[in-house]
Amino acid sequence: MRGKSLQAATWALVGVVLELQGCHLGPVPAVPDIEGTYISHSVTIQADKRTVDEILSTFKKAEEAVHHQDLDALMAMYADNYKHHGYTKDTLRTEWKQPFHEYRDFSMTHVLTRIAVESDKSPPSAHVTCTGSLWAISNETNERANIDSWYGEVHHLTYVDGVWHMKGHAWEVLNPKDTRTMRPPHPFF
Repeated sequence: MRGKSLQAATWALVGVVLELQGCHLGPVPAVPDIEGTYISHSVTIQADKRTVDEILSTFKKAEEAVHHQDLDALMAMYADNYKHHGYTKDTLRTEWKQPFHEYRDFSMTHVLTRIAVESDKSPPSAHVTCTGSLWAISNETNERANIDSWYGEVHHLTYVDGVWHMKGHAWEVLNPKDTRTMRPPHPFF
């Protein structure tokens, strides 16, 4: 009897330890991270509320397009004169086709820490500092993979036909002769 009691107590202890350690038995959730666009609690905003809401809407529409793998809707987010590390809107379309073909169940996170709008320019422009990531499940391995991630990236947006569009990354858009190579290219966001 003592052996059975010891065995039951051992299994109970193993169960408690697993529970306390947060072990997850079974398949890993498809999206264990936070998904969406968020404004940091320490954000610096130099814009009116309506403009901030419009910029947030642009990011949310892009996330929705990626989630549904809707390439046309996603490309509508990019300005016709988009430029980043030699990528244009046309070459970026080609780049997006590859992950849409090889992955599924996409999730994106954007945490905005600064939004600075220059409404006096024609067309108006904005610099949005963003940290985030793009994840998906591989069709080949069924494993979750990081497709892209960025930290403190300054996205340059332009306001055309009543909609904000990503024009590129601020330093490259504002000074095309700048040949920075410190950061690796990540064309997606």
